[in-house]
Formats: sequence, structure tokens, C-alpha cells
Amino acid sequence: MAIQTVLILTAGFGDGHNSAARSIAEALKQESGGRVKAVVADLFQDAAPVTGRFYKWLYHQAINYFPMGWSWFFKRTAQGHFESVWWDRFVGLRCAMEARLKATQSQVLVLTYPVYPYFLPGLSPDALRPKSVFMVVTDSISIHPIWLKGKVDRLFVTDELSLKVAEAGVAAGERVEVSGFPVSPVYAKFPPRRIQGPENGLRVLYFATTAKRHVRATLEGLLRHLPPASQVTVAMGRHEKRLSVAVERIRQSFPEASVTAIGWTKEVPDLLRRHDVVISKAGGATVHECFAAGVPVLVNYVIPGQEEGNVELLERLGCGCRAPEASETGPLLAALVADGRLAAMQAAMLRHRRPDGALRMTQEILAELQRLKNP
Repeated sequence: MAIQTVLILTAGFGDGHNSAARSIAEALKQESGGRVKAVVADLFQDAAPVTGRFYKWLYHQAINYFPMGWSWFFKRTAQGHFESVWWDRFVGLRCAMEARLKATQSQVLVLTYPVYPYFLPGLSPDALRPKSVFMVVTDSISIHPIWLKGKVDRLFVTDELSLKVAEAGVAAGERVEVSGFPVSPVYAKFPPRRIQGPENGLRVLYFATTAKRHVRATLEGLLRHLPPASQVTVAMGRHEKRLSVAVERIRQSFPEASVTAIGWTKEVPDLLRRHDVVISKAGGATVHECFAAGVPVLVNYVIPGQEEGNVELLERLGCGCRAPEASETGPLLAALVADGRLAAMQAAMLRHRRPDGALRMTQEILAELQRLKNP
């Protein structure tokens, strides 16, 4: 039996692109029974590891320390001519794409990063060209036009509100579908969630990924205002080295509080399943993993532009809200518990839960592979 290959192209500018790519690869392996091999690649890493790392570092500096500057850039580039990829002379993404297509012989190309479609028309005449191109949009509602102007065969979006935005921005006749965000297939196996009342103690999961001062203000406010018997898990992920000392000092300042600090882990789905509410920045992967697990989100940091739509989605569906300042996170959460709004958000999350985005996309990809095999 010949094994078919699907090439999935991502980029490490934020966790959402990579998370989406990994989840689709996981779903393809599961659903194909080994008949399809998924190859996940970051063309920036392929083409120019040093230059690519610099671009990624610059991006993270902008979103964490100069958000207003990033907001200007996001809005300014919305008017851009995305087909002009002159900057690639410093990176080499087109050549890296040609090399990956040749190595994988992939007829179906899946993209989780928005710049890649603009390189397809400029591929060398002798380069292998995919027969079908699927674009996976990892943002909600506030979708930058760069996601929509490249020529692809299928565009997947996270929800019905984003569908309206995408359909208004794509070229006439292009196919847009609601799939949900591609989270790990493990979420689809979760049993129905039971809502726990605050009298049993609130279980709070805090994803600490922002600047130290923001993390300190958030955690101190939480520990001062949370109901008795509450438990807080601080997940620092790859930021553990940068944040662990500050988090430990705060934990020692509140010796009566139940605080557990952890670093990077593969057990995020299980962590979400075991907590009642999540505190986080409004990253696409995190917000939609919470939708998959059915856990409401209290957002206290938003990257202007692409993350604003994630907060809007939470608020319009009644599944979360925003604390305008880090120091207000604790008082706001205490108020949500006291007046019953948190319970309402938990119920809304159960109604709007989307645990099968990667599985839905995989069904479409496998159907396309079958069509190409038997035209």
C-alpha cells in the first residue's frame, strides 16, 4: 500500500500556527490508519534559521513590549499588496517551499501561516505544484486580509462569525468552511463536563506568558481576591526560565494560598479538563483549546489586531470576558463568581464547545486525496 504524504507548512510566529499544524498532523495519522503521512515544516527554519529566528524575536518583542506599535503595523499592512514578496530575497522561502514539495511529492498542501500562498505563483517552471491547497485561518473575526487574498482551494475558519468576515474578503467563488480551530483530537474524546460550584473551591488555570510585571500584577491580584479553598495552577510553558523566580516569590508571599507552578507540559488538554476557569492572553490556540475543553476564559492581555477577534468571540458567545488591567483580574474573577456570571459562562461554553476542528479538516483532506487518486 503506497503511503500518501500531506505537507503542512507553519511558522513559529506565535503558538497558534504551530499548534494548528501539529493537531492536523495528529488527526491525519489517527484517521488514516497510517495510510497518510503528514510532514510539518517551518519554511523560515528551513530557509534561514538565523534570519528567521531574528524575525520571530522581533515579532515577540513587538507584541509583548510595544503593542501599540504592533497595532499600527497590523492596520497599516492591511492595505498592502501581498503578492509582492520582495523581502524573500533576504529569507528564501520560495526555494524552501520548492524543496519541501519536491521531497514530499505532496499533492495536497495545508497552510497554517498566511504568507505562504503568495509564493505559489512564483514557483519555478519545473517545480512540483500541489493540486489542492487548503488554508487554515488561526484568527477569529479580526482576520487580517493577508489570510484571504492568496489563491487557495479551500479556506477553513473557526466559527460562523469569522465565516462572514472571510466570505466578504475572499475572491468570488472561493470556498470557505467553518471547521473550528484544529485542536488535538484528544479533546473530542472528553466526557461531558460537570460544572462545579464555587462552594467546593475554584480551580484556576493561569497561563503566564506575558512580561514579568504583568504576571506579577495578575497573580498577586488573584491570590488576594479568590474565594477560600481556591487552587491556582500557574503554567509558564517555555517561559519558565524567565518567570519562575518571580512566580516563586509571589507564592511565598501568600503562604496560605494553594499555588502550583509548572513549566512546559504536553498535558494541556488534561489541565484544561481539571480546571474551572482559565486566565490567559487572547491567543488563538489557547482560546480555542478552551472552547474545545468547555472552560470559560478571563482574558487580561490582548495583542492588538489579530487577538481582538478572539476576545470578541468569547464575549459575543457569553463564554468569557476581558479584564482591562492585569491588577483587575482577581477582583473581576471574584465578582464573576459572586454574581453567578462565571456559572453562566461555563454553561455557554458547554453549548458552544468545538472539540473536533482537526478531525473535520482531516475528513476533507482525506476526501481530497481520494478524489485525486481516483479522478
